[in-house]
Amino acid sequence: MPIYIRTASNLQWWSEELSHVVTRNAAAILSTQGLSQIRRKLFREIILSVLLFVPTGVSSQTVHHPLWAALGQRRDLNPEAVIREKLDGASGRRFRDRIGLWISSQSSDGHGDDTAFDVNTAPVSLSFTQSQHSQSVASLLQERYSSAVNACHRLPSSTRDQLIAIFFSRIHPILPLIDQESFLRAYSHGSASVFLERAICLVAAKDQAASSFLRTSINGPLSTSRQFCSEIYTGLVVAMDAGLESDRITRIRSLALMSLHCEGHESSEAASMHLCRAIHEAQTAGLHLNRPDRVHGDSLSRLFWCLWTLDKMHASIGGRPVLLADRDIGLRKPIVNTSHPRTTFDVWFAISDLLSTVISFYRPSADPTVGWETNFPSFEEIMGDNFGEELDFTMLGFLEVYYHAVAILSCRSRMPDRPQNSNSSIRQGLAAVRIHSIVATECAQDLPPLPIIPYALSLSMSVSYQQFRSSRLITHFNRAKASLQACCSLLESMGIYWYSAEAMARLGRRALREIDVAKPGLQRSQEQGVRQLMDPGSIPSVSDAVTTASTAQLAADDYSPGVSGCVPAPVAPLEGPTDSPTELHRVEENRQSALEDIDVLFGDFLDLSLPTNFWDPVFLTEEDKGST
Repeated sequence: MPIYIRTASNLQWWSEELSHVVTRNAAAILSTQGLSQIRRKLFREIILSVLLFVPTGVSSQTVHHPLWAALGQRRDLNPEAVIREKLDGASGRRFRDRIGLWISSQSSDGHGDDTAFDVNTAPVSLSFTQSQHSQSVASLLQERYSSAVNACHRLPSSTRDQLIAIFFSRIHPILPLIDQESFLRAYSHGSASVFLERAICLVAAKDQAASSFLRTSINGPLSTSRQFCSEIYTGLVVAMDAGLESDRITRIRSLALMSLHCEGHESSEAASMHLCRAIHEAQTAGLHLNRPDRVHGDSLSRLFWCLWTLDKMHASIGGRPVLLADRDIGLRKPIVNTSHPRTTFDVWFAISDLLSTVISFYRPSADPTVGWETNFPSFEEIMGDNFGEELDFTMLGFLEVYYHAVAILSCRSRMPDRPQNSNSSIRQGLAAVRIHSIVATECAQDLPPLPIIPYALSLSMSVSYQQFRSSRLITHFNRAKASLQACCSLLESMGIYWYSAEAMARLGRRALREIDVAKPGLQRSQEQGVRQLMDPGSIPSVSDAVTTASTAQLAADDYSPGVSGCVPAPVAPLEGPTDSPTELHRVEENRQSALEDIDVLFGDFLDLSLPTNFWDPVFLTEEDKGST
């Protein structure tokens, strides 16, 4: 099985963080009695691969680490060269692509080694110690036990009543995951699943109207949305992992609701995993198959098709393959009956079906330069003429945001390859404007609390950034920068509810700072008001950035996966006057490198074929960096 090796542009930061982990545990690993020679050797290689995360060009003599003497290693510290030599030299199987470096962990004959390192039998787990630092096993188990016990207790009725009401009025019309009638009946009798109650509250707590009711105990303090959700979510994760919910359908519903919570730099992966488990349980229960006694459109059918739409949503948000293939489904897709008013879920499903087609443009076999150029349906065509009263102004705004997010993604090719006047390019630009307008003014602070909203706004910001970088007119330049700033502000305001919004806002602010630093090279002749190119010496082109990122020089040029791609290189601040031409050139190169990295981060965020995560230091707060 291949091992994914990440190379970072901020190598010094990663080196320090990972070295702390190795220092604490390597000695215990290597000195363990009874450890086989092969396992000891593999441990040694893993430790080396961690310690060698230092800037390219630094010699071993300049690096002083307490483990170097014990390991007996003195060699060139180029990360790509050393890691390939140490971990994959014998087999010759090397895999480098735009995502990163993949190295085979099998022996050269293609067969696994029976005595190879096994995480389950290792004396010390590196991943455990990295995530929990020096926390003992006993305290970790106690913490998980406490979370599970808390998850078995019902929230205060004042909290549950309000949040459940918010859920059924704001979220259930879009995603009818729950049989409302049977749940409310059980809830009134006190027999509803405590885990399903908590999962409902987890989703509803992100609504602005819920802020006054977020207490986990009767006399407890009022929590913020993210504090409340994190506590509820932690307990639910332990409870689901421990199998405390005995009813399969309730487990499916709870896991699906948990997938709507995204907190932390690995939130996209965790959310996708919850949905994966829900789909797995649904397939085990046969929800995807038709049966003679099954009523079309019953609660279980709605549950399955909700999972189907969430599968498409998470595939786009997380940059992952879809889990449900239509050819494996025995149910008939929901068909809108023109004689009946169209419901919110009908429109949500239709847009998700549109997204399913868009995703096909990002599959490995698809042409990366071809998007959806013709016959892309309008939002009015999807809505139709006959829709129900539940589709009020807010719901229409939410669905239109979802539609425009799909429209942005329908433009497949990257900036240097895409004709600026192509149908998909024009559609993408207009969709970005509409998303900002709906979120900022038309439905300000009133959209349902689902992750598609911060995701759509992040897409809009990414388009604004790319428009800014490709602008050749001063009016377009200023307009794109203003849009970038506005999206940043909106994402910052959403950050009190959504980690992803906070992280993307941090990237946007970083981009604006780099733009301001490079401002002297970006000035236009406003008096002439004519078409004028940017100074390529002050701000690199997007085409240059993408070309650089696609070569085999990723490690040497300080590239690494961040949001599905690369880590911005640190920019040395210019402190005081600098007379040295060499110093000025170095600072200018750092500025260019930083903007190129930001180009790739935004470009990769728009690319559904790349996994999305927030591992890059640019997305992390100082607190996050300290706990990584």
